[in-house]
Amino acid sequence: MPREHPHDDRDRRRGTVRRASAAAVAVLAALAAAAAAAPVAGPLTLADALREIAAHSAAATAAALDTSAAREDTKRAEAAFHPALDLSGGFQLRDHEVVAKFGALQAPTGQSHFLFGEVDLTQLLWDGGRRSWAVAGARSAEHATAAGGRAEVSSAMLEGLGTYLRILTLTAQRRVVAQRVVTLQDHLREVHDLFDQGVVARNDLLATEVRLRLVQDQGGALANGETVATAALNRLMGRDPAEAVALPGTMPPPPPLAASAAELAKRAAKANPQLLALQARLKTEEDAVALKKSDDKPSLFAQASHTYQQNQYLVYPNANFLMLGASWQPYDGGARAAAVRAAAFRAERTRTEIADLQRQIDVQVEQAFLAYRQALTEAATAETNVAAATENLRIEEDQYKAGLAKSTDVLDAEAVLADARFALVNQHFNAYLKQGVLLTLAGEDLPTFFAAVGTKEQEP
Repeated sequence: MPREHPHDDRDRRRGTVRRASAAAVAVLAALAAAAAAAPVAGPLTLADALREIAAHSAAATAAALDTSAAREDTKRAEAAFHPALDLSGGFQLRDHEVVAKFGALQAPTGQSHFLFGEVDLTQLLWDGGRRSWAVAGARSAEHATAAGGRAEVSSAMLEGLGTYLRILTLTAQRRVVAQRVVTLQDHLREVHDLFDQGVVARNDLLATEVRLRLVQDQGGALANGETVATAALNRLMGRDPAEAVALPGTMPPPPPLAASAAELAKRAAKANPQLLALQARLKTEEDAVALKKSDDKPSLFAQASHTYQQNQYLVYPNANFLMLGASWQPYDGGARAAAVRAAAFRAERTRTEIADLQRQIDVQVEQAFLAYRQALTEAATAETNVAAATENLRIEEDQYKAGLAKSTDVLDAEAVLADARFALVNQHFNAYLKQGVLLTLAGEDLPTFFAAVGTKEQEP
């Protein structure tokens, strides 16, 4: 058998490697093509998060179910305008036949066991308007339920706005902490060099190390807070709290308001969710008063019946009936009058709540508008402060290197810069939150308003 040359074996192995490499390249190319063809999901925008809350939150689900139940109550009230059909029947056993006695004579008139049945068709002809008021009240209650549900969903969206902004705030604060860590590490290296040269004392080194560890721990606390806030946002959106959510790094400044405080107050007087819910409730209570007042009217009805009784002694075991009837309770000891007064008191109480809420809304809109403007002012101030604090830190570092400043001066300057950056982050997102509160009071649709807000990845 011929011996195989070593070069042949190497060539065969190289061929195998080349084929494997070619196959791997083909697989990677296919995966890359598939990845390129697959749609890339972008970050969850504020408007999309608010839409999910409006559609899938617990408040939205409860509002939909409550409205559906109220709609069925309306259908039940409307059923009073339609005839009612009743069926009854049974089988009866007696110990003796039914026997009639006429003097000395006795004659059976009914069997000891028999079948019987009855069909009744009853139509209410007139009841003094109770049916109409009951339907009106049910429709008002349906409208009030829907309005109350919208108010709850509006509150849930405002909560979701705060949670969404809380996550972005914590994310931005973590970036600030990361910048602090880098700055302190750079300063720590400078302190090490100076300490090794015998220029500075050991306390400079220890103070810097302590500050660095404290800042690093702060980053962990912020990460934990971000995790909890993300779970809360998922819950509000109707998702699994443990689901991963990709949010933008930050957002541009809030979109400008196209209305003044006075114009927003006028809108709030017509579209505030809480006010609309109270007004709808008042309509329901006013209809209840009218319904109670109609309770003293008589009712007229017609009934058609068919009966059957198994009885060998009857010539006509089947019988048909037509009856016109009336019912009326002219006096009930004052119960109806008391019910009318109680319903009127409830309606009056709601009117008082509406008047007070209208006054509150005027104050709250003005307060929210001023808070929003103040947040914008403080955000602009914070941006200026960041620039000044950055320059201050640079000067202190240069002076420290030249031996003209202490390490504590550098650490203090770094802390001032960190505070300025934290203030910028907080006021940037606080302006969004104040704006959301103002828009909610005015009855504006938050997802529509914030739909035009873009995203960006750089730090505000």
